[in-house]
Amino acid sequence: MRKHVSIVLFLALLASISLTACGGGGDEGAASEEKSGLDKLADAADDMAKAAEEMAAGTSEEREPVAAVNFRVLMKYLPEQFLDLQRMEPEGESASYGNWNFSQAKVKFTGPENAWVELEIFDYAYISMLYAPFRMMWKMGYDRESSKGYERTTEIAGYPAVEKWSIDSERAEATVLVDDRFIVTATSRKMPEGTPRQMLEEMGLQELAKEKADTPPA
Repeated sequence: MRKHVSIVLFLALLASISLTACGGGGDEGAASEEKSGLDKLADAADDMAKAAEEMAAGTSEEREPVAAVNFRVLMKYLPEQFLDLQRMEPEGESASYGNWNFSQAKVKFTGPENAWVELEIFDYAYISMLYAPFRMMWKMGYDRESSKGYERTTEIAGYPAVEKWSIDSERAEATVLVDDRFIVTATSRKMPEGTPRQMLEEMGLQELAKEKADTPPA
């Protein structure tokens, strides 16, 4: 999924730790540092394994896939207005693959000088693999900050979330997992840093959590 590739960056970080630990000279001090580096890598691997086990035991893993909420229902939760931006035509879609089905709805708001904000709502109807990257990042408490921005786990409206901010591109993103089912993502460009969080906090996420499909899956 395009929205949840950040775990790959974490794996790359572990790889860089491994390369650092395997370098150096052959004296006793270097060997000691190498062991220390490998120990850290092993600890990180243990943490990943524990996070994967917790993720596998998560609520969505224990549930069978169900019928997705129709995209027309999801579209009701798209904001009619946001700040002083112009609302574009909203879009929605439902699809099924065998017993698996999902739906999504989205809307975009545009402003001057190519500024914009987009909101997307996904119902993956407990198809566990589609939640896996988000759940693993959240369980591990991922947090990365640099001079170029940050990416970190947090909470929005009481639900687990991930926030991102890129200083150079002025691009911000916030993704929240609602009731262990709905994934809602707000993305902005050339807007203030906290714009996506503001949009999500103004939504009726608690009401969205109550939505269920009227019919069982085919």
